[in-house]
Amino acid sequence: MSDINTVSPPKGLRPAPVALTWVVLGVAWGAFLLPQAGTGLLVGWPLNLVAFCLAIVILVRGRTVAGILAMVASVVVSPLIYLLGLLLLLLANAFSNVDIDIQESGPVYEHHGPPAPVETPSLQMTARSPGQREI
Repeated sequence: MSDINTVSPPKGLRPAPVALTWVVLGVAWGAFLLPQAGTGLLVGWPLNLVAFCLAIVILVRGRTVAGILAMVASVVVSPLIYLLGLLLLLLANAFSNVDIDIQESGPVYEHHGPPAPVETPSLQMTARSPGQREI
């Protein structure tokens, strides 16, 4: 009768995937920091979602501190790293198309003559429609 009241852990209990969660988070953060358009959205955020789900699995399997740390890293740290990656992408694109070649640009001549006359359009009516009266 004492066998019914005792609680024993299941024999097939698997360990929590703590190391895998941090590896997935590291790959997601690396994708956030790549200065290539689309890697953060198409690679980083799906991997971040996988890491968040793995953090829930870690919590369910009893590793509370490791699960909370992974979840906080997924929810708080990942957006900060994504914003840093966006800044790197903007900086890389801002300075990639800068071409300064002083030898190709010739001398600059300024023209200080009288201004060209401006023609104003004429306001005369040249044709009247059948229903119009003369003013």
